[in-house]
Amino acid sequence: MRIRSGVLAVLWCGVAAGGLGAQVLTVQNPSFEANVAPEGGFPVQIPSGWTLFDPQGIVNQGRNAVGVLNPAQTTFYSQPVPDGSNVALIYLEQRAGTAVDGNAVGLSQELGASLQAQTRYRLTVDIGNIASGTGLGAFAAFGAADLSGFPGYRVELFAGNTLLASDNNTLGGLIPDGEFRRSTVTFQSGSLNPELGQALMIRLINLNLADTGTERGREVNFDNVVVLATPVPEPSAAAMLAGGLFGLALLRRRIAR
Repeated sequence: MRIRSGVLAVLWCGVAAGGLGAQVLTVQNPSFEANVAPEGGFPVQIPSGWTLFDPQGIVNQGRNAVGVLNPAQTTFYSQPVPDGSNVALIYLEQRAGTAVDGNAVGLSQELGASLQAQTRYRLTVDIGNIASGTGLGAFAAFGAADLSGFPGYRVELFAGNTLLASDNNTLGGLIPDGEFRRSTVTFQSGSLNPELGQALMIRLINLNLADTGTERGREVNFDNVVVLATPVPEPSAAAMLAGGLFGLALLRRRIAR
């Protein structure tokens, strides 16, 4: 019996990379499709499954608002949204600033999963930089909105009240108007993290930063929130060496046959 070395190498690399046993954790309303929004409409509401993060209490669902947007048939985006029809919106027209959380607003969700030992977590979110445009139907009454510029974003992963990892606007200057880019946040737990067993939470934030003098920046859109958890065994150095030598010997023996 022969086993091709390429197949064995692939299997070995998959185990070494911790690629076996990956699990997609449940996120409620991950693409904001549970909320009804007509084409070209942007109803203000806290999306189902999410809670409002508003430390300064500036959201009035008017000039500072959260909701959902269905940008189909509008000029808001030059490409389809990453998943489904809707995206979350966080629109902040007032009180732009530079404090880390001084006037920031976000959406939070506690997951039905807790931080596990020896696990790699990967949180991905598509970030949208909405272009200027006009709503459709009943939403056309809002008129043409100047949505040029970008107020910045942050994506966070928590265990309990402890921030594990975040993406603090690393794509902020790289997303053209009317397009999306994917943010990725990763964290790998060990065997002794004090937060083990605490509930995981994710947060999506509009930083409400002033962009430039001519481009105020108001709205950030979010879509396609995915959390992947992959067990990562922690073998000892001796076990890794023994396993490697055994695998090599086995491979040579079978090739020789």
